[in-house]
Amino acid sequence: MAETRHFGIGEAVILLAILAAAAGARAWYLVACADGGNTSGPLRVQDPRPPLPLPPDTELRGRTAPNELDALVHNLKEHAVFASLAPFAAAEERTAHTAPGYPWLISLLERLPINLGPADRAVRWAQCGLGSLTAGLYGLFAWAAFRSRLVTALAGFLGALHPFGIVSTAEIDDGVLAAFLLAAALFLGASAGQWGGAATALLYGLTLAGVALVRAALLPFAFVALLWFLLRCRRLRGGWLGALVAFLGFLIGTVPWTLRNHQAFGDFLPIVSSTYLHLWMGYNPDATGGPQSEQAMLHALAKARSEDVQTIAEELARIDNQKERYARLSRDVLEEVRNRPADALRRRLRAGLCFLLGERWLKHGELAERGPAAEAELPSWLAASYEAILQGALLGMLLLGALGWRWTYAWRFEAAPAALAAVWVPLPYLLSHAAALSGPRLPFDGVLLIYAAFALACLVPGVGGRLRRGAMIESKD
Repeated sequence: MAETRHFGIGEAVILLAILAAAAGARAWYLVACADGGNTSGPLRVQDPRPPLPLPPDTELRGRTAPNELDALVHNLKEHAVFASLAPFAAAEERTAHTAPGYPWLISLLERLPINLGPADRAVRWAQCGLGSLTAGLYGLFAWAAFRSRLVTALAGFLGALHPFGIVSTAEIDDGVLAAFLLAAALFLGASAGQWGGAATALLYGLTLAGVALVRAALLPFAFVALLWFLLRCRRLRGGWLGALVAFLGFLIGTVPWTLRNHQAFGDFLPIVSSTYLHLWMGYNPDATGGPQSEQAMLHALAKARSEDVQTIAEELARIDNQKERYARLSRDVLEEVRNRPADALRRRLRAGLCFLLGERWLKHGELAERGPAAEAELPSWLAASYEAILQGALLGMLLLGALGWRWTYAWRFEAAPAALAAVWVPLPYLLSHAAALSGPRLPFDGVLLIYAAFALACLVPGVGGRLRRGAMIESKD
């Protein structure tokens, strides 16, 4: 086997350039398009959270109506309880229908004794930093997996200039944080899976727990990635220690929330209670592959059961235990699959398209949503070209990503975390539903960009042949 190349000055320079490019692009967007981070910007690539219902006499006086995230953050900050008005509930309640990671971190930021200015602005600038680090992690994973400066630079700069990642920086949503944690898991998994190390393995387990706590749909990936690492440790010197601390790290991150759910609902729920709610959203007779409102799901339930909508709504609202309330939908999901299997499969195909493209693109051919102040905030040159930029970036990422995935077969040992993510990150969305925009796909973009970088490097004469032959050949690029 060829001698292993080490991370040196050349690689450090590439990494610094990636971080500078990523930070510059995101800072420019916040300053030029989002009023220095005071607004969410003129574009959205993640679904806006619907506002909560308010009493009829409530006056907003120029403020926007609070949404679910606002309620969760407020209750965590003021009452130290994770509570909101959950779907089908009669009133605000302790909840586990959504992942706790992002609201908890925002509430923690708001409780800091340091005055950072408006909370939303602080979150956006923090996301600018996380997005920059994410691009760097793409490059670091490419280096750990492929040992190629060219692939490292391409993966990092593609992540740095990825338009979906830049736009999402200004949105108060979990896409940036989820992408960062997934990128960290890929890098730590590739490093610990090849060279071991107790500290790296511990961070890997903690990061996988963080991935699941921020995006509950990524729990299957986190579990499979942990299992893969435990099996990989059999081939490492002193691997038993790495396996032990990675497992402990995962437990340290997930067990407190699981115990909290047992205390609240009387059952050991790993992350969320709403599995069957999302399955019903994806399998009901009116499912489109994208999101549905609470009222739309109730109408579909009434159609499936041949009952009155109000009766069903009252029946569900009377169930105090949230886990049992959503578990009532399991029978309806199974009946829908059993009675109409062709429709169920058709909806899986549409959910897959919505995951990759977004339901809004299928309906209107748009990958982004314009905000109310878009005309005033969006530069004229960008207003005329942002859809072309987004659609070109998505098309190139999908085509090159698929090609790169195929060409990395010879690196399957080194790049195993990315291969696991390529299957297990989109799977929960295919089995349930996606969204109107690209929010569910944002963390997955990093996997595609890494594969796209490998494909581009393979197209370079004198480099591609060595890369496609695999790790037995030392890279000279």
